[in-house]
Amino acid sequence: MRALLGLGVLGLCACAQLSEPSTAPPAPSPAPALPTAGRYFPLAVGNHWSYRATGADAVEEVEIRGVKDGQYSDNRGRLFWVSPDGVRDQSRVFLRFPVEAGRSWTVRLGPDSVESWRINWVGKPCTAPAGAFQDCVEVESRVSPAPDAELVNRITLAAGVGIVRIRTTLLRHGVETPQTELLLTAYTVAPVRPPPAG
Repeated sequence: MRALLGLGVLGLCACAQLSEPSTAPPAPSPAPALPTAGRYFPLAVGNHWSYRATGADAVEEVEIRGVKDGQYSDNRGRLFWVSPDGVRDQSRVFLRFPVEAGRSWTVRLGPDSVESWRINWVGKPCTAPAGAFQDCVEVESRVSPAPDAELVNRITLAAGVGIVRIRTTLLRHGVETPQTELLLTAYTVAPVRPPPAG
């Protein structure tokens, strides 16, 4: 958590009829509902995730402890919320609406620091020590700490669960060198509820 579904294909079938053609224009087909980013990062007071870094015995605990004005705070003092753009923290949108492969955006972190974000894939299965999940999405961020290097974070999120893996690599001269990997080992998450009908 340092640093976010497959799109349903709407199959339409046109049936031929022998009756007179209608003079009324055809009704527009409803667009398939795009997935919401919030389903991949469930926010509710009491949600809890445990992570272990590869090669380390320490466990990182993250728990949502409060909510005020739609912003959820965790035990580390970070804020998370779902905005019209997607799921975000104080610094960035880390899972953008609509959730679809290839979507990209940038975030300016400072005068000389820009993060580039991209949704690599959606709707694929993923695994972690906490279990196997069928509906996952991988987002990637890249930032250059030096002119000849790029820090790459690949974050895998599972629907109804949250972040299950964060892999960090250093890309230098076309070669990626693994740095760290956080893996979800346990979680307690309230069921994702659809927004109230309006």
